Amino acid sequence: METFEVVLAHWSDADAAGDAEALAPLLADDFRGDGPAGRVLGKAGWPGRIPAGAFRWTRLQVTPSVGVATGRRDGVACTVVGECRDGRWWIVNVQRGS
Repeated sequence: METFEVVLAHWSDADAAGDAEALAPLLADDFRGDGPAGRVLGKAGWPGRIPAGAFRWTRLQVTPSVGVATGRRDGVACTVVGECRDGRWWIVNVQRGS
């Protein structure tokens, strides 16, 4: 089983590159990406947006079922939430500040 940290690293690389094919297996079906000005994207819409810079986490909290990484992306605060479901980690939410 991959750890949250490994899935987070794969997500960060794929997201920064705008690689929709690599993102698809990392995002949960009920994924929500919350951006500035209240814009919300689901799993289908997230990979289609303009790629952003790589996420650099500065704080990481992981329990057996939930992982939360906070940091910065393009100089803006960003939080990535993962959930372990049936022994597999998924990215379930990304919140990006303005």
